[in-house]
Amino acid sequence: MRHKVITVVFALLLLAPVPFLTSHRLRSASNHDSATSAPSPVASDSTPPPPREGCKLATYTGTIPLNKLQYYVAGEEDVRGGMTCTFLIHPKLPLFTFHFAGQADNTFGNLDITSGTSSEVIQTIENSTDPNAIAPAKAESALTVVDANFDGYKDLKLLSTCGVTGNCSYDFYLYDPRANEFVHNDFLSGLVTPSFDQQKKQVLTSSNSSVYDTQSETYRYENDGRYTLIRKEASTWDRDARTITQRTYEIRNGQMELVDSKTTPEPK
Repeated sequence: MRHKVITVVFALLLLAPVPFLTSHRLRSASNHDSATSAPSPVASDSTPPPPREGCKLATYTGTIPLNKLQYYVAGEEDVRGGMTCTFLIHPKLPLFTFHFAGQADNTFGNLDITSGTSSEVIQTIENSTDPNAIAPAKAESALTVVDANFDGYKDLKLLSTCGVTGNCSYDFYLYDPRANEFVHNDFLSGLVTPSFDQQKKQVLTSSNSSVYDTQSETYRYENDGRYTLIRKEASTWDRDARTITQRTYEIRNGQMELVDSKTTPEPK
């Protein structure tokens, strides 16, 4: 009898912790689930996305089919639908919209400018861009912006012609923040294939009439708005002598002086 009692007591002792362990595991699992199922805080980003910039050709909507119109060439760009460009001229100014009118002869007409969400035209620039004159550049590259006078405001760089050797010319319109309009700049518009060094406040040009007949110029921007020629490099090809002469000029005492000249055989 004593042996049976001891056996029963021992069995009860083994079974007693089970409810406690089971309850503990259930609570632990419940706590774990509630912790993982709680929504994680989502980081908020109040910074608006940057505006989309660039140009896009519009679709022709005339009643006469394109292939029935004069100057239509299958497979080539047709700009009769016009083109719209948007650019940010300054972070504190609204987005500017530039609309080229499409012409019946498949060229761009005048350029209308609006600001922000307003449809009111604040300026019209007389223009006539022929896609054939800027080829092989695409029509959507006809207008770009660059800070051409280093004042913190972007200016208009309107492509006018491009030659087969890559020489391109542009019409430049500098933004005047006081008048809120773009003003044509004769000097920059006379340069060939210009590029701009914002840190040095310099304008660099490049042109060529052949592989070995090349010329480049560097202009420094002055505080009074002038551009001063400070360096010039020219390469001349003597076809008879089969030589190439490279000359470098720099401004010295207010005058351009020859500082280096080297003649080498024509590469074979």
